[in-house]
Amino acid sequence: MATGIRMDRSALAEFSAAYMYYMEKHKLLDIMSRILAEATVRQIDDVRIWLGSNIRNIAQEIYSKALNAFHQGIDADYFQLPKNFFHRIVLHGRVGSGRRSLAHVLAQRWNLLILDADTLAYHHINEPARDKDVTMLHQGIENRSAYKISEAIGNIIQKRLLQDDALHRGWILINYPNNRCEARELFETFSVPPNRLVFLQVDEQTARMRLLMRKYAPCPQDNITYMDYQMQQFRKSEPLLNTYLSHRREVIYVNATECFETVKCLIMSQLTKTPYMLGYKYGENSPLD
Repeated sequence: MATGIRMDRSALAEFSAAYMYYMEKHKLLDIMSRILAEATVRQIDDVRIWLGSNIRNIAQEIYSKALNAFHQGIDADYFQLPKNFFHRIVLHGRVGSGRRSLAHVLAQRWNLLILDADTLAYHHINEPARDKDVTMLHQGIENRSAYKISEAIGNIIQKRLLQDDALHRGWILINYPNNRCEARELFETFSVPPNRLVFLQVDEQTARMRLLMRKYAPCPQDNITYMDYQMQQFRKSEPLLNTYLSHRREVIYVNATECFETVKCLIMSQLTKTPYMLGYKYGENSPLD
């Protein structure tokens, strides 16, 4: 008598996410779409013979064109992303670079989720039920252990990215990663890593002016002492973090000192027309290896 197989829902979601990432990384959907289109247009009699003779050339053409465009900085309509492409974006930069405002505009444009690492951590801290990650987060805060806090928040974010709405809509993540170790974990260990990281570059003086001139909305973080702490933390972590990010194809550097509309249009154009490539740049290994 046959018995039903019990499926672990979380394991199934993780497998599906990893499979989706594999398909995207190797451009298998692009290759299959091209094969189906050519087979239909050419009205081929024996598809199997034609497929065996042409699939390798088609795959090499698609992948090499994207690589050449990526390294040479070529933008063209040929590389326009399909409407059903799931953006997984990280907005990174110092406080005052415009991450939150840009996240809302980009999320509205592509119907994406906005995930704030600080907000996720806050909600988990205040949950009555504690799992191992929440316990680790509490211990890290009580013992002032940056390592435990970072590991707990990383686990919380990864679980959130495996939920159905994140998998089926795409997302924008802010306030993570904050250092090189978190960046490497995000790109190399997450089942669903980002396919774009937008590094918003703005000098500290401009960022401070923006923070001091913005509309006053009183909250515990709106004080000079906390702003100085955030700036100090960014200055401390940015050099090593940037060393790692500069080796990855997913990273786009954007001058965020321009006006908001200019920066917004530039990011949208880069995300739409620049061919997406995942992993380390050609011929480069991890800077930590």
